[in-house]
Amino acid sequence: MNHVQDELDWLAANHDRFCEIRHTFHRHPEIAFEENWTSARLAEHLAALGCGISRKIGGTGFIATLPGGEGPAIGLRTDMDALPQIEETGLPFASENPGRMHACGHDGHMTLLIATASLLARGTPLPGPVHFICQPAEEVGRGALAMLDDGLFEVCRPARIFGYHNWPELPVGTVSARPGAIMAAYFNVGFTIDGKGGHAALPELSDDMYGAMAALITRMNERTRAELTGAPTAFAFTQNIGGLAPNIIPNHLEVSASFRFVDPAHGQQIETIATETAAEISARFGVTAKPVLRRIFDLADNDPAATALVADVARAAERGLTWQDAPRPSMISEDFAAFIAAVPGCYFWIGAGLEAGALHNSRFNFNDRLLLNAPQLLADVLRKASVEVAGH
Repeated sequence: MNHVQDELDWLAANHDRFCEIRHTFHRHPEIAFEENWTSARLAEHLAALGCGISRKIGGTGFIATLPGGEGPAIGLRTDMDALPQIEETGLPFASENPGRMHACGHDGHMTLLIATASLLARGTPLPGPVHFICQPAEEVGRGALAMLDDGLFEVCRPARIFGYHNWPELPVGTVSARPGAIMAAYFNVGFTIDGKGGHAALPELSDDMYGAMAALITRMNERTRAELTGAPTAFAFTQNIGGLAPNIIPNHLEVSASFRFVDPAHGQQIETIATETAAEISARFGVTAKPVLRRIFDLADNDPAATALVADVARAAERGLTWQDAPRPSMISEDFAAFIAAVPGCYFWIGAGLEAGALHNSRFNFNDRLLLNAPQLLADVLRKASVEVAGH
């Protein structure tokens, strides 16, 4: 029997145990930088497999290192945080933390990592160590940078790093990625509008504050659609802060949009468009409109060689998983981008099927079928990468 089938059989025999681990994580969701229980529980599982634990990197983040030979290290990252969301699944293991939910599958990602570490721990040591990077605060785009700022790659600097995400948009068992851009950069494009407010019964004595906001929204939508061409983009207004009472015209408004893009030139263009639109609206309505842009996520850019390695492993054995070249990057963003900007690596998707529901949906539930075979793929990716970087 080859090692793939042996490990698939082992995962099947231990499926109930890994499901229970996943369900326990699901019951106890914690949001960004509050993952204290989650971090401690995950560290316990990995320490029990023989991993050394380096705690408190990036707040609640940590590294678990599985010993290997003297060769270069390989990294595998999992995210840990949940969302500030009310769960509506009705599951027997639904969230016990009010207003908190694992609606993106990070409970499953942690369990996949534990299962992967289990497979490696029961086999022959790799040519070099494996660093399991357990990251907080992915959902707010600050966890990876927090770990890097806290010296992550000084404590451990892998020669290659890999990240993964369950992906309901793909059929169950389809593994997919692409070299180059895989997950979009994300800017928050905001505006403040200041003018003269007053009594709603006397609008002629006030500035047309909401007229200015409406015109600004319309103009930004027109210009982004007309001018940001070529590579894909996604621009949508998502938030506004305005009046406090129905009989008061406010003197201050705020409105902001999400802007996702993969061409760095579009990141520069949006600043120009926002600045020019604010000036145009200010002149037209006699108000003071100012743009406020914030970078949330950088572009996640896959290393071609690391991506080819994942594809080769996915194609090399029959494990109920199939490879698909991703035809385009996702407009969703991911702060794993910060890791692969510093170390060559690959971020890939593992199809979960829409039976699990859409990500960030209050009825989403990670597909436990992935625990039957995805850990074997991940383990073989780490094995192949370790051998390659060691020059064996």
